[in-house]
Amino acid sequence: MIHSLDLPQRIIYGNGSIESLGTELKKIGEKFLLLTGEHSLKKSGVLDKILEDIKKHKLNVILITGIPPEPSLEIVRQLCDNIVGNNFDGIIGIGGGSVMDMAKIIAFRIKTKANLLEYKGKEIEEALPIIAIPTTAGTGSEATKFAVITDKEKKDKFILLGKALIPTLSIIDPELTFTMSPLVTASTGIDAFSHALESYLSRNSTCMIECYSRSALVDIYNFLPKSVLENSTYAKERMAYAAFWAGIAINNTKTTLVHAMSRPLGGIYNIPHGIANGILLPSYLRFNAPFIPDEKLKFLKNLFNGDPAEKMEDFLKTLNLPTRINQVTSQPLDLELLVKRTLEAKFNVENNLRPVREEDIYYLFQEVM
Repeated sequence: MIHSLDLPQRIIYGNGSIESLGTELKKIGEKFLLLTGEHSLKKSGVLDKILEDIKKHKLNVILITGIPPEPSLEIVRQLCDNIVGNNFDGIIGIGGGSVMDMAKIIAFRIKTKANLLEYKGKEIEEALPIIAIPTTAGTGSEATKFAVITDKEKKDKFILLGKALIPTLSIIDPELTFTMSPLVTASTGIDAFSHALESYLSRNSTCMIECYSRSALVDIYNFLPKSVLENSTYAKERMAYAAFWAGIAINNTKTTLVHAMSRPLGGIYNIPHGIANGILLPSYLRFNAPFIPDEKLKFLKNLFNGDPAEKMEDFLKTLNLPTRINQVTSQPLDLELLVKRTLEAKFNVENNLRPVREEDIYYLFQEVM
């Protein structure tokens, strides 16, 4: 069988690599839209340095700050209504997954003027060049063809996807992640762990992609606790790269049942994505265990030094992350709606190693309530 490996066109990495941004942008064009989050980049002083570098290279950059977590259709519309002109050479996203995803969505929207809702489940083929620079170590958006967006009216979190959304340029500067709080470090890190694990146990996994997913699993398991509990900068550096490897892994295999189930938990109950993934992982491992090939199961048992499902729960507790839904929301769960939304993520469900029935999803949600 013939496979292809989809990667960002250019990858710059290393401590201090953000200093190359101006030089790299000049290779792409002259006019850019720059999106950032709400506070941290400005507070750390990094944003001022970036803007100085941009000015030095005589680039025309429009800055939009305050991109909130969990981008929504409404925010996309507001941004696009306020952006004057469409002659940008690229869209830059510097921040967590929400900021990078928003950069991808804006790059698509400005290029095509398309109705985003019409592209649910469709391949996106056109977008402006995207420059993705993560300030967290988890989402892997700097490596992927995916962007997550929420329809708040319907409480529906869905994916836009297409090779046009793979960044033209990714800059992985671990130093940008050093100011993350322990909670953000843990929740984004467990998101990356979920990416690596789901890719490893995906129906689309290949020996090439396993190099990325296995490496990410080993480093995240070893270095995430030190990042969270010891605030180790070396551990955070390793996490920045592991999250990128996990992003490459899911970019080429897609995710599985965990992400199909976690998206409605986020869309309906506003449970942060990484935390929702973590809650689901032990049950996911138990559910899939009888279908995991012997060599892969052996690897996981060696990694966890024991039963993967049991040790996964211990891992979450070590990171001070919740293991049940009732620890993060007091709202009564609408199981019918959760299952319906999970089944709508057809390519995730069908990509799961063990065939998934509707009643299986009910049981798995009940197990983690």
